[in-house]
Amino acid sequence: MITIAVVDDDYKMLAKFSESLEKYYGTGNVIQQDYVNGLEFVRSLSEGLPNIVFMDIEMDVMNGREAIEKLREKDRNENTFVVFISSHTDKLAPFFSLHPFDFLVKPFSDKEVFAVLDKIKEHMEKDRKTITLIIDRKEVNIPVSDVKWVQSLAHRLEIKTCTREEPLYCYEKLNTFYPKLEAASDDFLRIHASFAVNKRYITRFTQKEIYVNDQVFTISLKFRAEVIMKLHERL
Repeated sequence: MITIAVVDDDYKMLAKFSESLEKYYGTGNVIQQDYVNGLEFVRSLSEGLPNIVFMDIEMDVMNGREAIEKLREKDRNENTFVVFISSHTDKLAPFFSLHPFDFLVKPFSDKEVFAVLDKIKEHMEKDRKTITLIIDRKEVNIPVSDVKWVQSLAHRLEIKTCTREEPLYCYEKLNTFYPKLEAASDDFLRIHASFAVNKRYITRFTQKEIYVNDQVFTISLKFRAEVIMKLHERL
């Protein structure tokens, strides 16, 4: 059964989510965990991580940013879907580095909550998809969602994942491999002719560069407009 944490210091908002989630999942088909501040939520993480978190940004006792930073320390593979909630659209962009799945701007309707849950359900299904690599003449299947980036090095590809310290290498061209990524997930961006990145792992970006934690990659002029447009769609 899916577990959803709702963190908000407004009891009316907690009740609204309870109604929305029951309408979406039906009675008894979801576990809703309510917390009135970020600290309560963080303390609960020792008992297990929720599948989804709806997190208010502004709270007096540990705000949403601090709480999700603590979550990500435990959830290093980012399996929990984080949806930030705020009344102020101008305060959302700085939270990009915490890899939220989406944002909800107060006041919002059931329809908007359902749309976010639909997208999460779609991603959960995609996360189960794998892609096959030929490494040392053997087939190796890896989850598509684990791939952080792929770059072309001469006649082979270097594939960096979130679960292995060392990259994987296979003999294939990016022009033939990238369509396989696109078919499996819409999370990948081609930022230049020899490089593709999973936008889930992008911590920030400028008009010319994307950052994956402390690593910086240049967006080529050819791909720049499309990449920036797709990244802004997440904000």
